[in-house]
Amino acid sequence: LLPLRRGFSAGLATTTRSGGLTEPTLIAQSTLETIGAQTPLDPATSVDRQDGRYHLTVEVHPYSSTDLADDASLPVTPYEITVTVDWPEGAKRDRVAIRTLRLAPAQNTAASP
Repeated sequence: LLPLRRGFSAGLATTTRSGGLTEPTLIAQSTLETIGAQTPLDPATSVDRQDGRYHLTVEVHPYSSTDLADDASLPVTPYEITVTVDWPEGAKRDRVAIRTLRLAPAQNTAASP
């Protein structure tokens, strides 16, 4: 009976934990959807705000990789966006982070004819 009780308790703890991740994950996803649409897709873009019990940060950085041979010749500029939501959970803080790449039109420095 004791192993069954432990298994049931562990299952409840897992269900509670996953249920507790739903709201911060939705906050992160909805914030990510606004980047590039309502908020400019720019390395200067950063968000650091409190949303109820959740603390939200957004970072936008130019993406570079050795797979991208010549960034200057690309018609688009890739940006890496990271949205992090953290919140107090007992004596510690929990965190959910979502990271993705978005493309923006390349910034041409040469004047067009």
